[in-house]
This record gives sequence, C-alpha cells and structure tokens, in this order.
Amino acid sequence: MIYTVIVFLLVCFTGCSFRSTYPLVGGLAGGAAGSLGGSLVGGLSAGAGVLAGEALKNKDALIEAEETIEALSHGDVSALVAQGMEEHKTGFDAFTSTIKKILTGAAVLLGGYLLIPIFVAKRTARQCSQTEAIKHATRPPFPVRPSDHK
Repeated sequence: MIYTVIVFLLVCFTGCSFRSTYPLVGGLAGGAAGSLGGSLVGGLSAGAGVLAGEALKNKDALIEAEETIEALSHGDVSALVAQGMEEHKTGFDAFTSTIKKILTGAAVLLGGYLLIPIFVAKRTARQCSQTEAIKHATRPPFPVRPSDHK
C-alpha cells in the first residue's frame, strides 16, 4: 500500500504531463477488462487500450495537423502564419507569468516586512499600558506628607 502511494506521489510531482501515461493506463484498463474473457480476449483488449491511449496522447498533434491541412487546401497563408506564431507566443506568455510570480512573491515578502513593526509596536504599547496601570494601582489613596527631616 505504501509503495502505491509513493509511486502515485512520484507520478504527480514529476512535472510531466499525464498525457504520456495514457497508453499505459489504456493498456492496463483494457487488459483488466479483457481478462474476464480469457487470455486471447485479454491480449486483444490490452492492445486496443494501448491504441486508444496513444490516440488520446497525440490528440493535440492530430488536431493541429488537421488544421494545417485544411489551411493548405484552402490556400490560407494567414492561418499558417498564425499557427507558426503561436509557438513564439507561448514563450512570451511563460516569461510574463514567471515575472508575475516573482512580483507576487516580492509583494508578499514586502507586506510581511512592513507588518512586523505594527505588531511589535502593538505589543510594546500593551506592555507599557499594563506597567502604567500597575504603577497607578499601587499608589496610596491619601496624599503622602513630605518628610520633616532637613
């Protein structure tokens, strides 16, 4: 059980896309479902699961190729240029999102740095007011005579 959790966490935190695991998951699901029908049916359904996983994994590439073929068949040069520029646009978007994350982190750190004096001043004021209250609470209720010793 613990090994399953460790493997699951490693898959989640590796940073790779889950699309790369679709053929494996398809093969496992197909083999498990086909095992009810025997070894031949299990093998065939595992193969079908792997093929389905590969199709799901490469779905974006197939859609992009279909759009390119459609643009070529209609002679639409502007659509081809727009498709080529999408690759460059994602790099800039990644750059701006990185800068945004850095600025957000800096703002949080600056806010924390500026809040520290407020809490320190509040605590100091509370301690000073308690000290003054203690001083005034222990004062005698009658005036003190000055001493006659000269």
